[in-house]
This record gives sequence, structure tokens and C-alpha cells, in this order.
Amino acid sequence: MKLKKSIVQMGLAASVLLPLPMVAVAQQGAAADIEEVVVTGSRIRRDSFDSSSPVTVVDSAAIEANATPNLGEVLANQTFNYGTDVQTNGYAARGQGGVTSSANLRGLGAGATLNLVDGQRTNNTNLNATIPQIAIARIDILKDGASALYGSDAVAGVVNVITNKGYEGTDVSIFHQEDRGGDLVEKQYELITGTATDNGHFAMALSYSTRSTLEQTDRPEFLRSGFQRSGTGNPGTFAVPTRNATGQLTGASARTPDPGCGIDNGSGTDVGIKGSYASGQLLGTTCNFHFGEFWDFMSAQDKMSLWTNYEHRFNDNLTNDFNINASRLETFTRGSPQNPGGRIPELPVVAGEHPGNPYRAMANRGNGMEPLYAQAGPDGNPLRNANGVVQLASDPFNPALGIPFNEDVRITELRINAFKLQTQPTAVNDDGAFPQGADRFDIRLADTLTYEMPGTSWAVSLAGVYQFGQDDALEKNSSQLALIQGINGTLVADPSSPDTTAYYNPFASSVFNCTNRVCANTGTPQYANSQAVVDAITIAGLTQTESTFKSVELAATGEVFEIPTGMILGAFGVEFRQDEVDVDFDAARNQCDYHQGGCAVDYTAEQDVSSAFFELAVPLTTNRLGEAEFQIAGRYTDYGGSIGDSFDPKVALLWQPMDILSLRGSWSSAFIAPGLADLYSPQTCALQNAGDPFDNSNAFRVACNEGNLNLTPETADVFNVGASLSLLEGSLSIGVDYAEYDFKDRISSTTLNQVVNLDYQAFLAAGGNPASQASKLAWFNGPNSDKNINRDVDGVMSRVIVSRLNAQTMKHRALDLYARYDLDLGSFGNMVFNLDGTQALEYSYDLGLGIPAGDGVGSQNEAIAEVPPMPEFRVNATMNWNLGNHSALLRARWIDGFEYSFNSGALLAGQIALNGRSAAASMTYIDANYAYTFDSLIGDRATRFEVGARNLGDRYPEPFFNLGGIETFVHDIRGRMMYIRINQEI
Repeated sequence: MKLKKSIVQMGLAASVLLPLPMVAVAQQGAAADIEEVVVTGSRIRRDSFDSSSPVTVVDSAAIEANATPNLGEVLANQTFNYGTDVQTNGYAARGQGGVTSSANLRGLGAGATLNLVDGQRTNNTNLNATIPQIAIARIDILKDGASALYGSDAVAGVVNVITNKGYEGTDVSIFHQEDRGGDLVEKQYELITGTATDNGHFAMALSYSTRSTLEQTDRPEFLRSGFQRSGTGNPGTFAVPTRNATGQLTGASARTPDPGCGIDNGSGTDVGIKGSYASGQLLGTTCNFHFGEFWDFMSAQDKMSLWTNYEHRFNDNLTNDFNINASRLETFTRGSPQNPGGRIPELPVVAGEHPGNPYRAMANRGNGMEPLYAQAGPDGNPLRNANGVVQLASDPFNPALGIPFNEDVRITELRINAFKLQTQPTAVNDDGAFPQGADRFDIRLADTLTYEMPGTSWAVSLAGVYQFGQDDALEKNSSQLALIQGINGTLVADPSSPDTTAYYNPFASSVFNCTNRVCANTGTPQYANSQAVVDAITIAGLTQTESTFKSVELAATGEVFEIPTGMILGAFGVEFRQDEVDVDFDAARNQCDYHQGGCAVDYTAEQDVSSAFFELAVPLTTNRLGEAEFQIAGRYTDYGGSIGDSFDPKVALLWQPMDILSLRGSWSSAFIAPGLADLYSPQTCALQNAGDPFDNSNAFRVACNEGNLNLTPETADVFNVGASLSLLEGSLSIGVDYAEYDFKDRISSTTLNQVVNLDYQAFLAAGGNPASQASKLAWFNGPNSDKNINRDVDGVMSRVIVSRLNAQTMKHRALDLYARYDLDLGSFGNMVFNLDGTQALEYSYDLGLGIPAGDGVGSQNEAIAEVPPMPEFRVNATMNWNLGNHSALLRARWIDGFEYSFNSGALLAGQIALNGRSAAASMTYIDANYAYTFDSLIGDRATRFEVGARNLGDRYPEPFFNLGGIETFVHDIRGRMMYIRINQEI
């Protein structure tokens, strides 16, 4: 049975940003032979585009109109997609690399969207490193639960990249774009060629693209207005013993910044210029490090990809389709010379005899601070008693009766290599930034053998996929062993001279000369760190991850049997797939030598999945009630082990009561099994900006997470209902869809702030006194405090173990509206107007564990890791004009405002105090292009020139007082991007 074509094709066309060439092709084919195809949202082969689930189709013209070599950005621009990583904001509360962009339909997480290539599963979710854009015919986005059809992960929907297998000819494309100041330049070169063979067809495409770096100093207004200083002392903060008026130790210590703080401001105090506050900025008792100059808003990258397809028809019934896709993505990212935090409590006390120690022993007997003198020992150093305490001279204030000495100090905070004037590791760039990045290689082989059974409607296919990926990730760290040895003066910095040891100087005296705790830039440091010493404590780490994916599927589709209302169609199949990951950490991490993060053990994990599925399409046609089709599907999946099995059904109805109206609805259950990393990953650590309510401090701290074998699968009920209306003889199309996702046991991660705040609430509930240091220390050392929070003897927090867990509930509801109007202007051409809008109605969450529940709609949601920034409304409006060889596009992208919800309450208070705003304003971005096609500029081949701009008005959001100064999950830091594209047929 086929529903009336006009309304069904209208429903698809209305959801596309540009006119649909694929629909035109389908209509032309209807006049000749109608080829049966499998469309996204069904496993049944049929000769129409009927769908009971909402599908958005982004064709090749719409992909080009997005003017980006990064496919992830095309998905990010869809109104129903939230939280896709397309820009770089590495030190934001939710760091973004901007190079591994995954679809995030409805903001439910990349793991809730299934990625397909030509209907077959791929485990490479990075849309920026898949198939050459020139080889993509269209992208089908199924906005409905589809676990019954495709298996685990298809909860929020499916992104199916359809390749241009039937392409014939040769085409070359050159693309160049840059921002207004030439700070960011992006280029792409692509080629596609295809030809028919004696028994089939062959096609191949190649792509190479490159992007420069957009440094944060290229957008200085966001550095100046944002927050880009570290609350961790620079180069450190130290616990310095206090003494009474006679010079005797009191047993207490004072939190003391380095005396070299603020001595030399380098290029000045403008944080939008590199080299500012070169020796830090003293605020209170903390020497702040301004790190924004070392980071990027867009990371540099080089990308290459290859796609080939060969279809061979053995005879009229047997066909084989073979595909190869390979890609390599190299990213080059900058960052601070080293991160703060780490295993500070394990570091030794810095002895007074350390040659760089600037903390001269001093006491105040009423005349201000005066230097003290100690008895001399037989080795010429200060004499110490059995407990290691320096023995004062008989008159400790008389230099004639003793020798000068320095205090033994304990490190409470340390920023290794952060002092901008000190000797930097060989590994850093000329500007002091530490180079990081990744080298990702992926190859995918897919083969499908299809047999069409003679004399029947049935086709049987055997499909196999093999995919291998390797990811080499570079990261910075410091050697804990070398730090300990360097502080003790036993570091062998040069392996060729094993008998020569050296100190590592953690103080500003590595640059300045310090006397009686007063430092000056004399050009002669008190004790400079040698290049060998700095390199010895620096680790340029490498983590290599190899992933292997294999799948085999046997499926059959055809007519099942006939009933009075028509023929029931069906699809049946079984599938086996295997995921394997092999993670190899570098030797330093294997040996527990990382200062930030400690240990990690290499591991290999494997997951085998077996499943069986069915789908039936049942016609329900009656003369009175119009035409309708009922879809029922189900999949049984067995993960084995502790994960177990699941059966996920789906029912859907498509009803056309009249020619101009189509109604649809569906319900399904979904199942997401914990991934291999969720279960088996060893402890990995990263920075999170967090406040400590115990001392009201705010700083970057190390948060460590690891796999949890006790995780259970996520489950969800998914409900969709929608309607499409066709008016003015099909020229005007209007549609609306309502989607609802109800999650149970959502796999989540706690944040550092959540862990610490829960511990603080428990402290208060137990009667703790936040004004009493003794009360707080008693809590930290007692049995009821959270031992996942690591603190030193003074209670200073250094590292927190966060955890993966199953959240209690999450619920998301959304409304999509789309419209399309085709206007024939006669001799003035044709215009097409498209409107796509999404309203987020609800994104409620309850993580359990005492963490407050809430609703993320209209909020930045920075404190809730699983909920992306979610403006309530997003609208895209597009106008396309065509006249002969001319074409033009004008598009407006409107994003609703949202409430700020910073991870740090102190930063939010600062934003309101400084800027008077607690919310981001709504914004509209305007894009435009014009293209002209020359029919025979080079021989008899067509040449197409296109010029355009994204964000034509060069608009930016108002900077806010938070990390990075901009919410790059929502807004664009690049400003106006002008581009030119040339397509040449060969």
C-alpha cells in the first residue's frame, strides 16, 4: 500500500533547509521504473518515502549552505540538536575540543544518538572525520526512538549518512573561508569521480581540509570580560611556620603567597595581550595566574578522508555492494604550560637549606619583622635537633652569634611551569603554551550481499562491517618522582651524568633574587632551574586507544501476506556485533608517576551483542477513514554478563484522513547498555573549576573518574505524535511534531562541586561549625566525611574522586514546527521559504544522591554535566532564490536567551555584580550566499562560483564573567566568516 504521494513528500520537503533534489529524482523515477529502497526509520524495502516517524532530510545543497568542512557543525545547526562540540573552549567548566563533534539529538547525549552510514552501524561518532562531504547525498535524521529497528543507542534518534553511490562523472571542489581579521582560515579541497562498469558501478571521493588556530587573544574582549585566572597559587602557595616575639616556633603556619608575585608584569596588565601579569597578580593571599593567552577558541586541524564504493551485479538476482571509508584527523591544541592541582600532599617539605627557598626565618619583637640566626652545625648548615628543628642562636636576632637560615615550608598549592618568566620545558611552544592534540585514524569496510528471490518480493541480505580506529592523544603532566627528587635535591636531570644531582626550584627565586622575603628582578636569579631540570619534571604523555568494531547481519524483507486492506510487508533479521577497545597508557602513567592523575593500567575490554528483530507494516485502509498504515517492530538484544538482555518494542501509526492532512504517532521503549569505558576505564583525571564551601575558595581542582562495573542499562519510553498539512496545491507545507523521552537509570557522572557540596551539607547536618577550623579538621579526619575528597593537613582540597552512576530519572519534552512555501515568480525565478523551529518544553532531571532536582529548559546548566545549555526556543528561517544559472540564499538563525547557571556560585555573583546580567540575551545570526553556474567556462564543463558569509552582521554575544567569557555550546566566537567555493566538472 502507498499513501498519497503529495502529503508524504510534503512532510519530508518541509523539513529540509533547501529544495529537495532527492524528491525530484523519486518523482522522475515514478514515470519509469520504481526502485525499492530502504528508508531511514524502517527496515522494510518499499517504493515510497512513507514514514510514521518524523524524519528531517538534509540534502547535499543544505550541507554546502552551512559553509563548513565540519559535518558536526551541520548537525549542531539543527534546531533540535543541543550540546554538540564544534568550537574549542578547553578550560570551560565543560571543556570543548571542537574537533570531535557528535550528534546530540534533543541534548540527550551523544550516546543516545545512533550513527549509521548507508543504514549500517558505525562506531565512529565523530562527524568531523567520516566521509568526504562531496560524497554525501543527504543526511537522514530520524527524530524518534528506534531501538526496536536498529538496536541500542537509538533512543533520541538516528543520524544516517547516505552516500552518493550512483554518482557519474568527475567533480572538484575548492572551499576557502576566513574571519574578518584573517585570524582563522579554513580550506577544503575535494574530488569525486564515478562511472558505470560492465556489471555495476564504481565511485570514489577524496577530501583534504586544514584549519588554522583562533587563539583566545584574537578575541581579547572575551578574555578581558571573562574569567581566566587561576585560584591556585602561582608558582605556588606555601605553609610558612609562624614564630613568636622570641623567635620560637608557635606550631602554626600561615598560608603565604610566593614573595615574587607581581614583581614584573611583563607586557602589562591587559590580559588580552600575551605576556601580561608575567609574575602573577596578587589577590588576597593568592598569586593568580592569568592563563587565557595560552588557550584557543578554535584548534588547528588537518583532515583527510577517502570513500570508495563498488557495486557488482553478478546476475539479475545477486548484487554485492562494497564500501571503504578511511579518515585521519590531526588536531593541534594549545594549553597552559601545566595544570594546577595534583598529588600535593605527597610532596616533601621544602627544607630551609633548599638553595631557592626565599622564606628567610623572621620574627617580630615589636620593631617589625627581623631576620633570625641559628646555631651552625658541623657541616656549616643550621644545627637541627633530633626532631629536625633548627636550633636558634643564643640571641637569635644577633648576626654575630649565628648564621642566617630559611624556614622549612610545606607546599599547599603548586602550578608547575606556570611562572611566565621562568625557564620553560623544551616541549612548549615559543609563546609558552603547551602543545596538545590528537592523531585519529579510522578505517571502515562494509560489504552487503543481496539476493532477490526470483518470482517473489523477498530480498535477503548478508551484511558485514569491520572498523578499526586508533587514537593517539597527547597530554601534559609532571613527574611526581622527579618533583620529589628535585625538591630534595637528589634529581638526576642528565642521565649521562648519574652522579650529578640537582634541585628543582618551585619558587619565583628561579627568576628573581630574593632577600628577607623581598624579591627583585635583578637579572641574577637566586637559583635558576636549568633546562635539564625543567625537562626532567615535564611529561609529554601519550595515550593510545585502539577500537575494533565487527558486525554481521542477516536480514530478509518482502511481502508477508495479504489482508483485505492490502499487503502486509515485513522485515526480519539477526545480528551479531562485537566491540573491543585496547587502551595503552604511557610508561609514566603505568608507573603511577603522573602528578595530576596518578596511575592508570593498560586494559582491554570486549563486548559481544546478539540480537534478533522484526518489523511489520500493516495497511489499515478504509474508504471512509482515508488511508493508514500501522507499524509494529521489536528487537531482542542479549549483552550477556551482568548487563543481561532486553526486548524493545515499537508501535507507530501513519494516517491520512484526507489528501491534505497526514497524522502520525509512535511509542517505543529503548535500551542503552553501559559502554566499555563506562564499565572498565581506569581512573582518568581532568580539571574542574569548583568552589569549596568549607573555605569559600574557588579554583581549578583535579577531578578523577573511573569505570563502574555496577552500572545498569539506561531505559527509556519514547513517544512521538505529529501532523503535516499541505495547502495551495502543495505549495505550502506545515508540520508539527511533539516528542517525549522518559529516562530511567540514566548513566551520569557526578561533578566535583556536587561531591563537595554534599559533604558540606553532611558536615552541617552533623553539627559542624563552618567558622571553626578545628571543627572542620575534625570532620575531614573523622569517619563520616567523604573520603573521595583528598585534602592536606590544613584541609586544602587537592583532588576529588567523582563517580559514574545511574541517575534516577530524566524527562525531555519538545515541540518541532516546520513550514515550507514554494513561490513561482515567473520570469523572475523561483523562491522557496523554509522555517524550522523547536521549543524545549521540559528537561527535568533527578540524579538522586541528595543532589537537587531541576529543569534545564531555558538554562545554561553548567553545574549538571548531562544537561547541555538549552535555550527554550531555536528557529531557522531560510529563503532560497533560483533563476536560471543564478541562485542565492538568505538565512536567519535565532537563538533564545537563557539563564546563566555557572558551575561556580562565586563567578555567577561576580557576573551579576560586574555586568548586571543573570541571563544571556537572544541572538540572531544572518547567513547569505550567491552562486552562479557557468555552463561552459572550461570546455563544455560546468563551473560554479559561490561567495557567501556566515554571521554576516559580525555579531557576538555579550561576554560574561565566566571561563572563556562565552558559552560556545550555543554561540559562535568566530564572528563573520567570509567564504568562496568553486565547483568544477571535469
